Amino acid sequence: AMFSAAAPRVAPAATAAAPRSARDGSPARGIPRATVFGTRARKPPCLAPSPGTRSARPATTRRAVPDAAQALAVAETFTAIARDAATRAPSPALGDLAEGAFGSPAVPLLAILGGLGIYKAAVYWRVQFITASMIGKHVPPAARRVLEYGVGQGKNLYYYPKSVGMVVGIDPDAKEDLLIQVSIASSIPFVAKKQALEDSNGQPDGSIDAVVSTGSFGKVSDPEALLTEAARVLKPGAPLVFVEDLGTLGEKNDVLDAITKSRAAETFFEKAQYDDLWATLPLAPTAIGVAVRKGEEAGNARAAAGGAAAKKKDDFETATGLSGKRGKRKKK
Repeated sequence: AMFSAAAPRVAPAATAAAPRSARDGSPARGIPRATVFGTRARKPPCLAPSPGTRSARPATTRRAVPDAAQALAVAETFTAIARDAATRAPSPALGDLAEGAFGSPAVPLLAILGGLGIYKAAVYWRVQFITASMIGKHVPPAARRVLEYGVGQGKNLYYYPKSVGMVVGIDPDAKEDLLIQVSIASSIPFVAKKQALEDSNGQPDGSIDAVVSTGSFGKVSDPEALLTEAARVLKPGAPLVFVEDLGTLGEKNDVLDAITKSRAAETFFEKAQYDDLWATLPLAPTAIGVAVRKGEEAGNARAAAGGAAAKKKDDFETATGLSGKRGKRKKK
């Protein structure tokens, strides 16, 4: 039979005349040798290459048909090993690892911190998208001059309408050379002023068509004073666009209160419009909104800020406070 477990036939003549390897129990060349899965025929001596000679064709081995009984025995052996491994108790080293590492508070803490980092990154990029939308929507396309607090590296310059006349950026850490390059790349004329945010911006009263603040109110000790200075330079009906981080746990809620509930806010601005859901966002509250400057009849910002009553001439090249490197190439 094809799958018989009987040993293969051997010629009767293989007795005393057989090679020594056959007499001492080891199979001789040319005689099939039993393997785990059946028999494998050895090459006769005449087909094997002699030592020191190269064979044009390498010797190959031929697999016999597997023996069903031996294959079944091997399968039963592996099954028994798997069953024993499944029922065996875990090693002490693995138990110590699970108790000492995975059971410690370090792993859930790392998981929480990692999840918080991903959450913060997602919020940051979403806020950047909203900032671009707020600037593009509320900054008038025909604005001659825009004042931005906390200009940073100038990423907001890409969000302004291309028809804006000029952006004056105030930042204590302003890198003027970098901002000039960003100004040229974004096609927005730009003037950088490296000074403290609390200081007077030097712009004429009522000369600014829009004020943009991204995180500046949370960096000053008196947000209401900064709001009063913004109201001084804004034209009646001009917007104040703000995107302010309120802290991880809302520890900077005074920023939103200064923009919406302070005396300066009630005197110089219409009621601020902001997103309440973003202002109460867990672990990343952000004040995103706009406040419109009231008319002259509602209050005089110049008197509150101690400014002069007479308006200064509003000209791009001669107006005061525009000292700094220009981000606009000169025409030859």
